Amino acid sequence: RTMNLSEVADPPRGHLQKLFSWKDPLPTEGLVYHKPYPHPREFWKKHMDGYLPAVLKGAQHGWPCMAWTKEVLAERFGWVDAKLEPKVEGRGNKTAYRDLDEMSPKHRLSISEYLRREKGKNAYVVSILPQAMAWEVAHPSVLLCGSRKHIVDRRSKPPYKLGPHDYPHEKGHDWMTHIFELNLWIATGRTRSQFHYDKEWNVNCLLSGKKRWVFLDPFNYSKDIPWARGKNFKPEDPLNNRWTDWWYLDPDSVDLIVQNKLRNMEYYELIQEAGDCIFIPYAMLHQVEKLDDDLQVAASWMFLPETVYDEKACSQAPLMEDLPLASMDTLFMYTGRGVIPQGYNDPLYLVRDLEASMREAGAKYLTEKFLARALGKDDAILATVPDRRKRITEIHRLLSSYATDPSKGLAVDELRRVPLRIWCKPAAEGDPEGPLPCDEGEEYHFCDDAEFQKMEDAVQEHLARQAATGKAQAVPELSELRSAPPRMWRARGPAGVTRGEEL
Repeated sequence: RTMNLSEVADPPRGHLQKLFSWKDPLPTEGLVYHKPYPHPREFWKKHMDGYLPAVLKGAQHGWPCMAWTKEVLAERFGWVDAKLEPKVEGRGNKTAYRDLDEMSPKHRLSISEYLRREKGKNAYVVSILPQAMAWEVAHPSVLLCGSRKHIVDRRSKPPYKLGPHDYPHEKGHDWMTHIFELNLWIATGRTRSQFHYDKEWNVNCLLSGKKRWVFLDPFNYSKDIPWARGKNFKPEDPLNNRWTDWWYLDPDSVDLIVQNKLRNMEYYELIQEAGDCIFIPYAMLHQVEKLDDDLQVAASWMFLPETVYDEKACSQAPLMEDLPLASMDTLFMYTGRGVIPQGYNDPLYLVRDLEASMREAGAKYLTEKFLARALGKDDAILATVPDRRKRITEIHRLLSSYATDPSKGLAVDELRRVPLRIWCKPAAEGDPEGPLPCDEGEEYHFCDDAEFQKMEDAVQEHLARQAATGKAQAVPELSELRSAPPRMWRARGPAGVTRGEEL
């Protein structure tokens, strides 16, 4: 309705060209950081609370991941199974999967096999980073101090209230920002995303190659954005966005006559080089493209937008040097084999559902029969595989080992004795929506106690080295968190500035 068809004869600048080629970006001087990075409190206030992207220049320099050439990947991590997607993202476009269907009907190959066959194919490793590789990637300490004691309760509605954290750390490290998922990206040639947003905060670390990122604040323009799915983005209640969504356009050739409202929208542009980590605010529209044809390898991770900075916890954090990414207790960890845990049912939701159904049924203990009913629904792996009875028996035995009386099984008030990393197995294999094509018939291998102890040992070594320096962290007067930070859910002016207070 807003198109000016007379412009067909005299198109506007940038018509049918790359996204934002018609307009200069906003200044980014305050978004680019070089080592030493600021204290987490400053970064969280400016970027998480202030809703701004950032680039941490050289964050991965000096870490083994910077030496991940094709040869190194094939030799050392060639055994890892990876999920494949198209290099040029085409949401809703089934033809984009032709090469994948030919290479592997399950959209799954080992890294060595992928590297051998991917040249010239529209196939991109978009998978989960396994623990073996995560030990060689840094988690920048500036991103620590997301509380594991408190979290914003998204059920409380804006202005949201704080509640107890749903995913406390097993060893009580309240400063260890909780990571939901680690991702691995590998490809040569061109890769390009759609103009989309994600529900979670994301950190993307490029280990080789070069990329261009553009960012647009959807809170400023939500009424003018033609969402592909529609009604998923909720600017007045953003912690309850239903899922991801995207702007239905071709980033390589934007029709500015149709997309005329895009002409005057402000955006940021950041260039990412090898070793840099990009911070992507949740729900922020972004689009990324690779700028060269050489090998690109990246690691990324996501964490909940409900996460809040915790000054008191931060006083105990190992901030002097970066932890290995593998030492962070990611919810769905990946061993490199079996189910590639991307997008499966949250184990906490499974626990809550079991608690509710057991109480409703008057069940004192989680029996194998009760568990089988819960995990064998619809298209779940445990509803379809031939050995489902054996698998459920083994899962029940594993869970019951945490009970006061393993012969009876877990009592309803004992379900939370089981670490969530263990519950990930029944959550993934019992997801009623069924597995991804790459996971059909597969089994999820959880993070066992030996690996978790290795992670804890690494944390304690870092804490000990920091303590040995004798340098106490300079922090303000410590106090408990009492309210949610004033973030983007407050009333915003036309330029995105919060009314009555600058961010």
